Amino acid sequence: MKKAKDIRNGSLYFNIRSGRVERALGKVNSQRMWTKSHQDAAADVQVKDLRKARKPEVSSYIEESVPAL
Repeated sequence: MKKAKDIRNGSLYFNIRSGRVERALGKVNSQRMWTKSHQDAAADVQVKDLRKARKPEVSSYIEESVPAL
């Protein structure tokens, strides 16, 4: 991703710096976004470190959110 305006709030993105899938929450400025991953607190990340999450990554993220029975 190049700019915060290209990021869609609520969508899942892979953070190449942290190596995990995160949900976009909102724009901080033109170069940074608020993101969150499950139990972690929201954090601002650089837009250049985000790319759209691929299907296997999204599936893994969803599986992590389902409580084990």
